[in-house]
Amino acid sequence: MPRITPSHWAATFALIGIAVLSLLSCTNAETALTASTQEDILKSEAVPMLDEIYASQKPFRFQQVDVSSIVSNYIPLGTAKATVLEMVGKSPTSKIVEDTAGKLVIRDNKGQAMLDPDARSIVMTFSLNSSGKVTHVYAVYIKNQ
Repeated sequence: MPRITPSHWAATFALIGIAVLSLLSCTNAETALTASTQEDILKSEAVPMLDEIYASQKPFRFQQVDVSSIVSNYIPLGTAKATVLEMVGKSPTSKIVEDTAGKLVIRDNKGQAMLDPDARSIVMTFSLNSSGKVTHVYAVYIKNQ
């Protein structure tokens, strides 16, 4: 059995210290990654919502498909106006059409009517109460002409 001399003790403790520190840094990095991932999910929640709507039944000609239930799953009643603006504002294809104290209208365009034969849009209308919370959601999925 090998004997550990005092000079080897220092080396042994140094190696143990390095191993513990590297494990701690991995744990901290994983915690930071998890926190930033959760924050990114909250910020980009509009993208999965829009993807789900665009993957649903496509409108034909002048048809308007009611997608209010899908939007309500992602933006429930009682959500603050600022949260809706932040969430949907992260999408590069979304545009705020109307922003008043009692109403918020957002339009998301996928393609342009003259350039893309499959250009489609989602128009989301949020009714707001006096404290700026969503009280009603109406959203339609339309084909651009």
